[in-house]
Amino acid sequence: MIVLDITTFIGRFHPLIVHLPIGFLLLAILIEWYQGSKAKKKNNSFIRVGWLLGALSAIAAAICGWLLAASGNYPEADIFWHRWLGIGLAIVAIAGWWLKRDSSKISKLANNAITLLVVSLLLIEGHLGGNLTHGADYLLAYAPKPIQKLFGGPEDKSTLPQLESKDSVLVYDHMVYAILEAKCLSCHNDNEQRGGLNMQQKTLFAEGGENGPVVLAGNTVESELFRRVTLSQKNEKYMPPKGEPLTYDEIKILEWWINNGADIEKSLNEHDIPVPMQQVILRLYGLDTQPKAWYESVNLPPADSLQIETLEKAGFRVKTLGQENSLLDIKYSGKNITLAQLQQLSILKEHITWLSLANTNIENDWLAVVGEFSNLTRLQLEKTNITDQGITHLTQLGHLESLNLYGTNITDTAIDLLKDIPELKRVYLWGTKVSSEGASSLAESNTELEVIGGISGL
Repeated sequence: MIVLDITTFIGRFHPLIVHLPIGFLLLAILIEWYQGSKAKKKNNSFIRVGWLLGALSAIAAAICGWLLAASGNYPEADIFWHRWLGIGLAIVAIAGWWLKRDSSKISKLANNAITLLVVSLLLIEGHLGGNLTHGADYLLAYAPKPIQKLFGGPEDKSTLPQLESKDSVLVYDHMVYAILEAKCLSCHNDNEQRGGLNMQQKTLFAEGGENGPVVLAGNTVESELFRRVTLSQKNEKYMPPKGEPLTYDEIKILEWWINNGADIEKSLNEHDIPVPMQQVILRLYGLDTQPKAWYESVNLPPADSLQIETLEKAGFRVKTLGQENSLLDIKYSGKNITLAQLQQLSILKEHITWLSLANTNIENDWLAVVGEFSNLTRLQLEKTNITDQGITHLTQLGHLESLNLYGTNITDTAIDLLKDIPELKRVYLWGTKVSSEGASSLAESNTELEVIGGISGL
């Protein structure tokens, strides 16, 4: 452990020393070119000392760089060329110093060749070092678009996938892994497993690294993955050690996933998505996960205009929900309706999503017709003579969300029937014979159900 600490300590002088050979060698070369342009006899002592100091500092920088790389903070694939070109630069600098002790004894071609080789190595090494420190796109990230295109710079594209349908999204595969792939896989993949951790394979990622699992389900505090990405960027254990850090939204996705069990198989539909996370998912993946009314998800061809005309002649007012939604909002415009008139609605029963029969003489048994409207989400029966018997025909409406029973004759007997309507979100009980106990029982049976009535506390 002591040896490793000393090695790392010496290695960290690399960023300081690495600028010395650049300065010494470039200064010696500039002096040589300047003296040559003036057609004067060269002062070889300045040049010779410059090359000597450049060679010695290049050797020191190469040694420190090698020790720094051994600390394990840089993937081998990224440092390979930087490491060996640094060694090569030190060797060429030594050769240059040896040859330029008296440049009059070597040919002009050889003299220029060694000079150009050193300049080229300095430029390439500097670029590779910058990539290691700041990321591969650092140099071209803010360059004009034509220059980026010319040199193969970064393209304008999101690193995370843009998801289209909530129903087909797997949280780990499509959301979490996309973050790991962008920010972590360069160091933890099939070819390189720093710390013994492979994030490229789900099963191996779940197993963890040398010190065990890096994710503990339901516990972000003890999850090493979450701890590392939320450390100060100055901390040597901060991840990722190079490149772009995780954004606030990406960290929130990891936190939400871990707190919800860190399951690698569950779909998005199987997770509870609080409002703040809905906004995060929308920003990152372009996916709107806010709950939608059933009528917003139904896709049907437009209703036949002749059938709509038939209903309008039968006394119904017919409206579409919008230009992009072909479902219908239907209201009976009179007070006296017949069973035959109501049955005419069946010609468009799949298109009816909002229906108002308020203030009509509708009878209990007639609601059997309404019970066949599979996409009905809102039904208004206020101020009618409907009783508990009529509600029995509504329990098969699988998508009914709002039911107005204000001023009807229903009683507590209807409470159990209302509980059987699976998607009911709002029910109006003003002016009914439902007791406060019955209304409370209904409200307590479903936390998502809003019971609205003239009863204290509801």
